Amino acid sequence: MYIRGLFVLCLAAAVAVANLQQDPYATLGLKKGASIRDIKKAYKSQAREWHPDKNDSPEAGEKFMAISKAYEVLSDPIKKDRYDKYGAFDDTPQGHNDFHGFGGYNSFFGGFGQTDRQNSFFAKHKISMRLYSHSILEKSNQQPFILFAYSGYCHLCYQIEPVWQSVVEDLEPLGYGVGTINAMTDGNLLEKLRVTHLPSLMVLVEGRVIHYSGNMVHMNAKNVRVWARDVIPRSVLITIDAHETLKRFIDQWKTTNKVSVLILGAAAEPRLRYILTAMKYSQTARFAYIHLGGSNPEVQDMREALAIKCTQCENVLIFNDAPERGPIARLSISNANQLTKDMLTQILDQNRFMTLPRLSSNIYLDELCPVSSRNPRRLCAILVVMDGSDEKYVESYRRFVTARKGKFDDGKVNLVYLYANRQTDWIKPFLERRSGNPDNSARDVLVMWRYEHVKARFTWLNGAWKEDGSEATLDAALTDVLRNSIKLDEMANVGNLNDEYYPSWWNRMSKTVVRLFETLWFHSTKEEALPVLSVVGTLFFIFFAYYALNYLTRPETRERRRFSPTSSEEWHPEDPNVTDKDALHTGGPKDSAARNKKIMSVMEPIIHELRAESYYGMVRLLKPGCRSMILLVDEEHKKAVARAVCQVFVPASK
Repeated sequence: MYIRGLFVLCLAAAVAVANLQQDPYATLGLKKGASIRDIKKAYKSQAREWHPDKNDSPEAGEKFMAISKAYEVLSDPIKKDRYDKYGAFDDTPQGHNDFHGFGGYNSFFGGFGQTDRQNSFFAKHKISMRLYSHSILEKSNQQPFILFAYSGYCHLCYQIEPVWQSVVEDLEPLGYGVGTINAMTDGNLLEKLRVTHLPSLMVLVEGRVIHYSGNMVHMNAKNVRVWARDVIPRSVLITIDAHETLKRFIDQWKTTNKVSVLILGAAAEPRLRYILTAMKYSQTARFAYIHLGGSNPEVQDMREALAIKCTQCENVLIFNDAPERGPIARLSISNANQLTKDMLTQILDQNRFMTLPRLSSNIYLDELCPVSSRNPRRLCAILVVMDGSDEKYVESYRRFVTARKGKFDDGKVNLVYLYANRQTDWIKPFLERRSGNPDNSARDVLVMWRYEHVKARFTWLNGAWKEDGSEATLDAALTDVLRNSIKLDEMANVGNLNDEYYPSWWNRMSKTVVRLFETLWFHSTKEEALPVLSVVGTLFFIFFAYYALNYLTRPETRERRRFSPTSSEEWHPEDPNVTDKDALHTGGPKDSAARNKKIMSVMEPIIHELRAESYYGMVRLLKPGCRSMILLVDEEHKKAVARAVCQVFVPASK
């Protein structure tokens, strides 16, 4: 019995640790990067709620162990820092591994070749295959990572260590991910990244690995910073230089379900911190950059429309689903260096979603309807409509949310809407527990509380929203839910939402082709590109020469000769300068009788009637290279048809 209980306890601990590796912040109901004070406060609240002595739920023991483990990790500054950087952490101490260099001879060499030298800057950002596969690879879609491969036996690696340290100190504060890989302990990861020499520098962005093709011996921090900026796709931060383009960009909120962020700066090219911020928030916002110092007259119009007075200032403007009212947030800094990453993050976190966002992907579901504990609960009021045809209900619901924005700013209730026709699998478990007959003149509101990642309690407010005149009814119903007057009695499993904006196969293929050319561009050097271009150019020249010679040597095409018509005064049948064949092709006099007569005089000697006595001479005994054309006619139309055929064949003959 004791062994069975111990086994169950160990199994629960293993499950808790496995769940924890996904997100310890979610276990405590916190946002990533929370302070130690918030972590302690959340731990005390969660521990009191889920302690097995105070909670009779069968899941209380497992939940309490997960909470304890989460607090143990997040209260450790080292583990918390690694999780904040990479989204995961290793229980194995840094530098610990099963490879010991030369075994018992390691002491003979005085420690030369050890996996990580003491006080090495490389060891501070060391990553493993596990961190790369489970966290960094996925995070590279929102954050690029610059990786450095080294080894304890590589003298050049440690010679350029100061350069690497300077690069890290410049890029990491801006939001660039940093990682180092020790070839002695993580050779399998280097094979996966296709590293063929040491030292090696690469960037992981959107799942692609782009290697640094410069000379590592002469590498300097400035060149690396420029290269690290250029490898990031510019599609995350487009450039606007026309007023009409600006209007289209701001008005696309309805089709994209994203807020529009405008960054206006004095520099011709956007700063790296702007590009990294745009990539981080690309799933919920669209970014554009405007150069205020440009000579384009369109820039002056955009400045006046956006009320920008300082051309040397850095400006950030955010527009939501009411662009006609102007930006919902504005930030202006006179000195570009004072606009820090934290300031950008703060203003974007506060205005990350529109007034009434739509649940269109799992990102929106996790952010707007997050997992929360019983105290405090975070509810989600979802207006369920069929599709875009119910836009009138959505617009009136948006006006309701705007009018009562101050009432629901505490975060206890998030008001959103959902297209049921696009999320049929997700909404099905909730619809199965709906009671009552549907009202065609109204739409239902689903109030949901996610107490676990895949489970939720909910209730239906049947017909709670009409096109007009139902604001007070819904307001009272939501108030009753917050006061527990209306219970969330029903339970359902929470599935995954379909990504409504997942790119089509054509867009994915086009993006793959573009990324392929970009990868080839960054991978290839001048010495590698010139032979390839030479071979390609030679092949094109060979094909061109072949087709040109083939065209020049083929027989001439038989075409009907064209002559400019002449008048009756200019043409004379006895003109010595005009041959018989030329005369046949000319326009001749207006009356074409003479021309037809001439044609028949040419053709009559070679026209014969096919009879039994002429059959052998014209068909059976025909000489090689000669042809006979047989025309089948009747007695009545013989002359007319023969004349028409002659008019066609004589001009075409030589």
